[in-house]
This record gives sequence, structure tokens and C-alpha cells, in this order.
Amino acid sequence: MPTRAEMMRELVDALVTRPTGEEGVFTAPSPDWFGPRLFGGFVVAQALNATINSLSADSLSADMGAGGLRPHSLHGYFLRPVETGRDSELRVEHVRDGRTFTTRRVTTVQGGKEAFVATASFCLDEAGDEYQAALPDVPGPDDVEPSGFDGPVEMRDLGATPVRADGTMESTRRVWFGVDPLGDDPGLHATVLAYLSDMTGTSFRPLSLGDWGAHTDASLDHAVWFHRPARADGWLFYDLHALINTGGRSTERGELYTSDGQLVLSLAQELLIRPIDTLPTPWPPTP
Repeated sequence: MPTRAEMMRELVDALVTRPTGEEGVFTAPSPDWFGPRLFGGFVVAQALNATINSLSADSLSADMGAGGLRPHSLHGYFLRPVETGRDSELRVEHVRDGRTFTTRRVTTVQGGKEAFVATASFCLDEAGDEYQAALPDVPGPDDVEPSGFDGPVEMRDLGATPVRADGTMESTRRVWFGVDPLGDDPGLHATVLAYLSDMTGTSFRPLSLGDWGAHTDASLDHAVWFHRPARADGWLFYDLHALINTGGRSTERGELYTSDGQLVLSLAQELLIRPIDTLPTPWPPTP
């Protein structure tokens, strides 16, 4: 059984895109970690990484925040599943190179078919007002039992908030992510943060939080905002909220905080949650 650090190195290797020699074209693997379809966090993170790699070296600062460009948002649509076991090609187009904002469009292609298309925007930070929503009052990671997930990211899950009188919940998932050291490449940290943004569990369908197998769960679109330069290693707290389930779809949002309370990332996502005629599989699985 590989160690968590070894699995993290494998994850990083799968997220970092490689140039093909053709301008603006990169390639990335599709590891078979979660079945025949590539987990959406890989797809989003690879797309962001390709756009980062398309920027000229002199436009980036040492920490992608002190005088240089850094990613501030990515908006993407999942068009079809990405199959595991096959490399993907990522094609990056230069949309705009401005004084403060730079925009790239990236398309993930597999087998000649477009699977994911996104726009990524980069910015120079400016002085201005400082305000953020506060880190929720929750136990720290040292006071929460590990979830038992044997993956590259340690998870300590607090579960949803109590059901209110009207049947709703303030938060449908609250979880600490623990990530082993990643080094000092700011582009890699942004890439891993993008990967973590899709680790939403079943938070998008609050009526069946504990069930796997009773629905077709598939991301439709994904929007993520990077509010400030941040490291992806250490402990991060993810607070997720299902806003609505209707029409076979779910819309949710989330906020990712560092352990010292800095809000570093926000998510908005819509998913397909089509019921299927199979018995649900409890999660976590029974040993």
C-alpha cells in the first residue's frame, strides 16, 4: 500500500500538463483512480495548469501575487466524460493579454472530441478594501477523527449541520483537507486548490447525503475563484452548501479556508442528480 505522500506525488504527476511541442497544446494523463470516468477535479485542475503553463515566465512573480499575474477565476463546462487510461490533449487559446487581466480559453480533447471547455482569468492584485466571510466556528482538524479515506488527501469530515425546522441545512458538508508538503511552486499550489474544489462528496444532494449508487451524479459546470495567493498544503477547511435541487439538477456553492481563517477559494457548481433504479450503496462502505 503506497503512503499518502507517495499518492500525493502520483496526484501531482497527473495534474501537471506537459507541452507537446506545438504552441499552446499540452497533454495530461487520465489515471484510473475512481473508475472508468476521470474525476472532475482532475479535469478542472489540468485545464487550469495548462493555462498557467501558457503564460510567459516574465509575467509571473515568485509567488504569483507580488507584482505578477496569478489565477483569479476559472469557469468551465463538462461536455462529455473523460475516459481513464487515455491521455487528454489540452488546447489553450490566447483571448486577451491586458495590463491587469489576462484571459485564456482551454479545451480538453480526448479521442478527437471536446470533453471540457473553460475560460481562465489571471490578474494583478491591487490595493483596496479588505473584507471576507469568517471561518465558521468548527472544531479544528486535530479535534476531528480521520474519515478513513485512503487517498492522497487526508479528510476529517464534520458532516452536515443539523437539519432546520424547514428541512434545510446551512451546510451540507464540512470537511478538513490535509495535504502533504508540495514545495514552493505557486502554479502547482493553484492547480491542487482547483483539484480540491471538486471534492464535494454528496453535499449537492442533501436528501441522500449517505447514499452512493442511487443517482447519476455528474458535474455540468464548474466555477472557481481564487481570492488570494495561498498554499494548498497543510490544513484547509471546506464549507459546502446545497442551494437547490430541482429539474434533475443541483446547484451548490462552497468556501475554502486556511486553518488560520483566510478565505482563499470559492466554488459554484451545477450537477446532474438523475435518480436511477438501483439500490444505494452506503458510504463509507462496510468493511
